[in-house]
Amino acid sequence: MSASQYLGGPSSCGRALGPCLDKIVKNAAWRKHSHLVLSCKSVLDKLESLPADSISISVSISHSPLFSLSPSDADFVLNPILLALDSAYPKVVDPALECLFKLFSSGLIRGEIDHTPPNLIIFKIIESVCKVCGIGDEAVELSMLRVLLSAVRSPCVLIRGECLVHIVRTCYNIYLGGLNGTNQICAKSVLAQIMLVVFTRVEEDSMDVNVKTVSVGELLQFTDKNLNEGSSIHFCQNFVNEVMAASEGVPDDKLLHNQPTDELQNGSGGAGDDDDDKVAEEDHKSDLGNKVTNGEADTDVGVGASGGGEVGGSKIREDGFLLFRNLCKLSMKFSSQETPDDQILLRGKILSLELLKVIMDNGGPVWRNNERQVTDT
Repeated sequence: MSASQYLGGPSSCGRALGPCLDKIVKNAAWRKHSHLVLSCKSVLDKLESLPADSISISVSISHSPLFSLSPSDADFVLNPILLALDSAYPKVVDPALECLFKLFSSGLIRGEIDHTPPNLIIFKIIESVCKVCGIGDEAVELSMLRVLLSAVRSPCVLIRGECLVHIVRTCYNIYLGGLNGTNQICAKSVLAQIMLVVFTRVEEDSMDVNVKTVSVGELLQFTDKNLNEGSSIHFCQNFVNEVMAASEGVPDDKLLHNQPTDELQNGSGGAGDDDDDKVAEEDHKSDLGNKVTNGEADTDVGVGASGGGEVGGSKIREDGFLLFRNLCKLSMKFSSQETPDDQILLRGKILSLELLKVIMDNGGPVWRNNERQVTDT
């Protein structure tokens, strides 16, 4: 098949998007999803008109969230993916997740992802991906976990602040309230792998790092053996291995050479150390009972997400510290008087401690010798 015959056109993004958009059109309920279908067809026509990738084009539009496309074109072609995710209809959500996995693992989505332009569309997509766990479909849950891990693992994407915490919170929700034991083990494995990715980058202060793959069997050595459903461990290990092996792409120079930040930028902005103390104090005073509602466990992983940054710290290291501090806070939560025997809260605390152990077991000298882990958490 020649380049011109690819569904979606000859561009790299077109070859990833085209087949998935076509599948969305075929799976959609035409009356219910007419706007989605029209959007997919418009994007397919647009992709057919785009030229093949060229170095000059990709360099000239370095601020675009999609490789070789202008920012406006990127927003346009990603819009039906966002619509498909928001439809909460498994038959169109699944190909949308498949498309995102291809885009992230191929390094076609690029740049820094937070709540601000130019990558606002990707931030919205990540939010929508996290929401699909509420659909209640086992296959969709696994596809969602695959996308989230591929996004964090991609060397071309720096997921920051609130967005990173939201991804971790979503994986917590699946682990604590998942539909079956295999999905829960996968969620726990993905969380552990995310910790390895984030803190390997913290150690090197770089996106371009070699990350070891988590051992699912070791994760279940002391807890959650009851979740093992026959070949679940083998399945989950292959699941993580596949995502890690699929990661491609040349890291963006802007992400490799992080400029020092005076404060951590995330969804709610930076806050001073005094504000952090107040947040921590309020955490211990508030009602901390966790419940699983509509398939989601409210773990409050995001508490304290707006933290003061250390002058001279890179974005990668600031986000690593943010994640570490949130895990510490979650591991210290207490049951409320109304629910003194809260098993969901207990499992969440144990998981947090296990993830902290993963971080400390794999931390290098930079992380181990940083006094902030002791003084600021």
